[in-house]
Amino acid sequence: MEKNNSYNDWIVIGISGVTNGGKTTLASKLAELLQHSAVLHQDAYFYPDDSPNHIKCSGLEHNNYDIITSLDMPKMLNDALAILQGKSDFKLLSTTGKLFCPGKKFLIIEGFTVLNYKPLFDICDLKYYLVLEYEECLRRRFKRIYDPPNIPGYFEQIVWPEHVKAHASLKDAPGLVILDGSKDLLPKVLADLRALGVREDERS
Repeated sequence: MEKNNSYNDWIVIGISGVTNGGKTTLASKLAELLQHSAVLHQDAYFYPDDSPNHIKCSGLEHNNYDIITSLDMPKMLNDALAILQGKSDFKLLSTTGKLFCPGKKFLIIEGFTVLNYKPLFDICDLKYYLVLEYEECLRRRFKRIYDPPNIPGYFEQIVWPEHVKAHASLKDAPGLVILDGSKDLLPKVLADLRALGVREDERS
């Protein structure tokens, strides 16, 4: 799906990548800074735990929540398109942010496999994939509480290998920028936005 010309009054930012890499934090910072922004979080689109769409982990009594089929991606795409087409009652988050682009609004789409879903990848103007070293990712992962809880072996056997596959599948994706989630991510993204015409609102 190519980006439709009717969406030219939007700048769409896709943020994907490794678990606990800083995707949600980056999306929230951007939403706070950018005037007239909206955020879609992929975590809101997981199928219910008892859904037949889930695939059980081999050797573990646990659904595999780290593959794209565990999420209702067509619904996420439809929600994104409805926002871009002005057919959604989705509220824009900020009208007081410091940064704006004349005649533009911002849609931020974040989640661990949003850019592995080609229809979403294709509507993004800026595309970021966040990575971490294994040990740092593991350390961050075990500081968080999940529902349902992680079980022993889930990270090592499922989470990390699925991330490696998702990352590899985007190896040659055009326009994809890889960001180190252990560093400050905001300066690079803001520089890219400024190249698209985003600037500081002198009234703010």
